[in-house]
Amino acid sequence: MRAYLGAATCARVADEMVGVAVVLLVLGRTGDPLLAGAMVTAYTLPSVVSGPLLGAWLDRTAHRRAVLALGGVLLALSCVGMVVTSGWPPYALAALTGFALPLTSGGYSSLVPHLAADLTRANALDAAVFNLAAIAGPALAGALAALVSPEAAVLAIAVLAALGAALTGLLPAMPPTRADRPGLLSTVRAGLAHLVRTPPLRGATLTTVLSLGSVGILATAIPLWTAELGAGREAAGAVWAVLEAGCLAATLLLGRRLLGRRVDVVVYGCVAAYGAMLLTWPLADSLTVLLVLVLVTGFAEGLALPGIMAVRQRHSPPELLAQVATTGASLKIAAFAVGATAGGWLVPAAGPGTAIAVVAAAQLAAAGLGALAGCSRPSPVAA
Repeated sequence: MRAYLGAATCARVADEMVGVAVVLLVLGRTGDPLLAGAMVTAYTLPSVVSGPLLGAWLDRTAHRRAVLALGGVLLALSCVGMVVTSGWPPYALAALTGFALPLTSGGYSSLVPHLAADLTRANALDAAVFNLAAIAGPALAGALAALVSPEAAVLAIAVLAALGAALTGLLPAMPPTRADRPGLLSTVRAGLAHLVRTPPLRGATLTTVLSLGSVGILATAIPLWTAELGAGREAAGAVWAVLEAGCLAATLLLGRRLLGRRVDVVVYGCVAAYGAMLLTWPLADSLTVLLVLVLVTGFAEGLALPGIMAVRQRHSPPELLAQVATTGASLKIAAFAVGATAGGWLVPAAGPGTAIAVVAAAQLAAAGLGALAGCSRPSPVAA
């Protein structure tokens, strides 16, 4: 697990840096926000298609380490290419790298059952890596871009991605979980059918996808809300960091409580609590008050991530776990991209406070719809 945590941390910090570093790189070269935003879209959207395919490949191959390491190498080479490319923003490089994006999240997480005897503790640590990366990645990218240059920030992504690939090579070899080696497309169909037909998976996945999709609106709403509070748009970075800090605290303090069989209920409850706390954000009259509310919000949401990991592991056969994990990751990434686009017109039209309230309502709806979709309870899959 030590080698895994090192590899996953480097890979995920590098991934979290992309949205900041690449945007600043394109803004510095073109001065056009639309071109900069299109780079983020090019990086995220390919995962909609690639998630199920990559997961099915991981389930079938005897070279899991090589596949995951290849994703890191691809990101490193693409970042170097972005720096040395002049003129038109290198959308093709961003899209090529985005194709491997689900490996960073679901791909690595699918290895945890093979590496740890105590899955509850391991899932809490894995979720903590996500939280740490979400805090450290944007902060590191912004600091390097401000103190050195955007090019330096992008090159730092390359270094971290390459280091993550190297550490991945230290993981133990793992046999394929599908010894019969069925066709790739048939594996994809089997994984998707299992996700849809298994109530806890279906419900928890629906909840997290809808949740993250509406959270995409906050990408636009938070900077404008902090500006209205007199703290400037730059304070949005502090809001996101404090939110993730609250999630991290909940994961570390309460993660081991995910011992019951109804872990999908934990997901629904955390997303609902997240929505309830979001309703308090527009009531803040200063940045200090807002940050306190944000910290509590993050703590309320914190167990949703280890919860969805546990749902996937407990209700998926080993031969389909990688595909279920990467498919879920790709759906969430795509939903966030759609939400961010929707926020581009909703926030200016309705105002940041109203937009935050809309996100809160969407969280409550996501929890309710997921609970309805997962109301029939089969027995967990035996490990």
